[in-house]
Amino acid sequence: GVPVQCGEAIGKTGPSLAEIDVPKRAVLNPIRGFKIFSPNLTPVVYAKSEAEGYIVDRRVFDKELLARACDLGADVMVGANVVDLIYEDGKVSGVVARCFGEKVEVRGEVVVGADGVNSAVARISGLRKFIKPRDLDTSAQFEMVGVNIEDVDLMEFYLGRNVAPRGYVWVFPKSENRANVGIGIGAGMGEKTAYGYLMDFIKNNPRGKELCKDAKPIEFRVGAIPLGGPNAKNVADGLMLVGDAAGQVHPITGGGIGYAMVCGSIAGKVAVECIENGDVSEKSLSKYESLWREKYGHEFSQMLALRNLLEETDDEVLDDLAKILTGENVVELTAGKKIGVVLRAAAKGNVKLIKLLNELRKLQLIQ
Repeated sequence: GVPVQCGEAIGKTGPSLAEIDVPKRAVLNPIRGFKIFSPNLTPVVYAKSEAEGYIVDRRVFDKELLARACDLGADVMVGANVVDLIYEDGKVSGVVARCFGEKVEVRGEVVVGADGVNSAVARISGLRKFIKPRDLDTSAQFEMVGVNIEDVDLMEFYLGRNVAPRGYVWVFPKSENRANVGIGIGAGMGEKTAYGYLMDFIKNNPRGKELCKDAKPIEFRVGAIPLGGPNAKNVADGLMLVGDAAGQVHPITGGGIGYAMVCGSIAGKVAVECIENGDVSEKSLSKYESLWREKYGHEFSQMLALRNLLEETDDEVLDDLAKILTGENVVELTAGKKIGVVLRAAAKGNVKLIKLLNELRKLQLIQ
């Protein structure tokens, strides 16, 4: 939507591109991999011969999806904000919205709340009254031209407590010299705001200075990312939650576009089935909960545990880890799959790294 609160990347982590059918008009740049830089700028590179992701224009992306929905019969009310839910016979049966200053009531057999991290539907229904600060990342991003991009088809990520506490800086190329340069950090963590850390990267980090020495900002964006995992419950009588409103966001990468689209598709199919059966009770709609959790629940649980582990990991250990991980390892790790690593740490007597690897083994993330 607008204003855009997104890095605009759809990558390897999460649902496959075949599952989400990205609108072609929204694609700005195909992506075939990434470079991750540890705190001391040790790189871990993943690069394939073919594109495995895209940088998209979220304005076009969202509008194209909306146009598809309209073509299939959906009605659209622009400029509307939900302010309350309508309850009839103990179940949600519609919403109250403000639209261009007027109060409007819209009724339906099922209400699907897909209204983002600050979901009014989740809050009013009581399915998620608030998000704990530690489960939020705050973000800041410049869209810039004149960026000195080395590989236009590789995303870049920068880690480190002094770079982005409990988060990362990203550089997502949109063309040969145009990129989104942004940051996400743990809410309330560190000594600066997200904007402060981003400016520090641009002005003082060796890589950041080189990338941005000739760059000029053409847009600035801020946002919030829910990284605490899914809500305990995302259904009630006549009601379903999807996407950021449901907490369906990767706890490590913060990616949510693909998950929201796949889970939204599941929600839509279950809603239709329940309406046709004349039963939109929480019990019936819980089929959606079961199906999406079967698909992503284990992955989210593992990644939440990994996030908590990495949050306590020293920069020096991340530097050492970068020396033994491959790009393939990173892709597998962030998908909740087991990886095989050469335990050179044992030969070096690197106690902290060995401890981290043992913790990864406990999470069943290494063999």
